[in-house]
Amino acid sequence: MIPRPSYRVSLALSFLAALIVANVSGPQYIYPTFGTSLNDRFNWSAVQNSFVSTACFVGVSFSGPLCAWMIETLRIKKTLQVSALLMFLGPFLVAQTYAGRLPDSFILCAFYLICTGIAGAAAYLCALDSQSHNFKQRRGLSMGLTTASVGTCGVVFSQINDLLFGSERYEKDAPTSNDSTYNFLIFIAFAMSAGILFGSFFLGPVQDHGRQQVIYQQIDEEQQPLEDVNTFEASSSAASVRDSIESDPLLDAGSKLEEDCPSETVISGIKVLKHPIGLALFSTLFVVLGIGYVYLANIGQILNAISAPGNSAESTQHARNLHITLFSLGNCGSRAFFGALSDVLRNKFGIHRLWIFVFALISMLMTLTWLVSTSTAAITPEKLVPCTVIISAAYGIAFGIGPAVTTEFGICSQLGHLPVCSCIW
Repeated sequence: MIPRPSYRVSLALSFLAALIVANVSGPQYIYPTFGTSLNDRFNWSAVQNSFVSTACFVGVSFSGPLCAWMIETLRIKKTLQVSALLMFLGPFLVAQTYAGRLPDSFILCAFYLICTGIAGAAAYLCALDSQSHNFKQRRGLSMGLTTASVGTCGVVFSQINDLLFGSERYEKDAPTSNDSTYNFLIFIAFAMSAGILFGSFFLGPVQDHGRQQVIYQQIDEEQQPLEDVNTFEASSSAASVRDSIESDPLLDAGSKLEEDCPSETVISGIKVLKHPIGLALFSTLFVVLGIGYVYLANIGQILNAISAPGNSAESTQHARNLHITLFSLGNCGSRAFFGALSDVLRNKFGIHRLWIFVFALISMLMTLTWLVSTSTAAITPEKLVPCTVIISAAYGIAFGIGPAVTTEFGICSQLGHLPVCSCIW
């Protein structure tokens, strides 16, 4: 019989598994590493390419209710197993389409990538749910590291693509069924599904069986003295508790809460968008997240447009992986830095978190204005590096500040009835 691991070992394995699962749950950050090759292979139009390039992001963004239902119904282990299957099938079917073994319909490719996005979102929610259960006293740290692990997904796989699947490692005229893009798609299909499947063995609430045994023993020992308690003392205790409740009713707590938020009213439905903060939040997230991800998904096409005609495929691939790495690092670092900065500005100086959104919008607008106003011949991959860093920082601000603004917007007036703002987020 295999001995049961100790409680601390089980927690450590659960924590490590959550980080691994999170690190393979960001297909939307991996797509740019092979998206340009798909476009070159099938010669998609701009509209068709936009459908395919945003498919992973659509799967991640709009699968929240489905993923929550899966976790509630199937529990963490089975949800991860289903996610592993979808995560394998998505890139694998795209690889077979790239090799010419399946129909080259852009709609089918988009569908495969949407399934991949759904798998990533479900696995990520399982990792967060497990961390929330197992580290109740350290939720901020454990869930923060898990979120950061998703942010580094693009770093890990872009560097793997650069080091192990570079174009120089394959013949120049290699068939599409055995070139760098095909082999990289097969690799991520196996690697990401294996990482999620690994998590299914360790994620979930970890029970401290030794502590439960001690508690049960104490209850058995104390049961007999409790049966001999004097009836008069029990009734007196109940009466005192009742008097205490009557002297301090819940209405007082409700009145105190209303005093803390005297000027706020209940906001729901379309009224959220009519509120200045609600409208500002929606507009900012809509613009920053949309532009940020479109920039990331099309970084390969941007680099192809500004690269010199004589550049080799190896140098273009290296530049693309470098910018994906910088975007992922900027996104991850921005979440942590501006999240902490917003706390300091709000708590010490009373500056609303929305002003950081204003900074993100202005910086992104200035960067895009410079890109549009500068001729293509004057821009090089090296000059594009600051643009990638600034846009990634603005993109990270939306994820780092958005949840806090959403919560603070309705914490007093909604009392838990603010799913509308959560849907906007």
